[in-house]
Amino acid sequence: MKDEIKIGQVIEKELDREEQFEINKAIKEDLEDPDVDKGDAKNIIISVVVILGLFALMFGGATFYNGITSAAVVDVDALHQENLEGDLDEDEGYMHNGYSFVKVDGLWWTEMNKFDTLLKVPLHFGPKELEEIIIEGSLSQDFNMGEEVHIAIDPKVVNKYYTLSVSELSFNVVKGMDRKPVGSCTEEGTGCEERPIISCENNPDNKPVIELVLSEEAKIELSDACIKIYGSDYDLVKGVDRLLLQWYGIMD
Repeated sequence: MKDEIKIGQVIEKELDREEQFEINKAIKEDLEDPDVDKGDAKNIIISVVVILGLFALMFGGATFYNGITSAAVVDVDALHQENLEGDLDEDEGYMHNGYSFVKVDGLWWTEMNKFDTLLKVPLHFGPKELEEIIIEGSLSQDFNMGEEVHIAIDPKVVNKYYTLSVSELSFNVVKGMDRKPVGSCTEEGTGCEERPIISCENNPDNKPVIELVLSEEAKIELSDACIKIYGSDYDLVKGVDRLLLQWYGIMD
């Protein structure tokens, strides 16, 4: 898969922002390719395993997102300034709760100070596109215990939007939660031979779990130590982005 190749390149080059930008472009290209869904479920697991390799670099120090080496990323910084000055059309940029959002090559970029670091975050959707995604329920303190969060993947699902949602979530868990993601499966299946088997329903130790579920209804459910994100196609990606913007303190 193209996104796997791009992710591997990022590992070798220590995750500078140019590669982050290119990863998102590669994923976007996959979404436009009608043959992407013809792979097997193992591709999703492989993607997550490779993504987890990135987190070791993320934990490694202050080099994350440092050094602007891409003209596109430079444009993001310039657009933020124009946005703050009110010089952009609404489809190019807008302010939400004091945060600047600008659109570059199909991605909405924002930035914030988190964990003593200026984070520059690209997402597929901005706040105005996510206001109708509802969040129900509440989490127990168990969700905040420990440094690990299980990202539970259904091995039966072969879906490019599902893969994109997993990628978007995984890239942001460390930044938004300061936690370590653990790629997991909801049940035994291809690609899950060496992965933890866990889900919101199968969680006897009440470990923190985030589970993605294909559904016609787009919503987010919080219950005990579990978060379930529901949706189909781009609505599933919207659910992920809605949750991420809440973690970042941008949306309620």
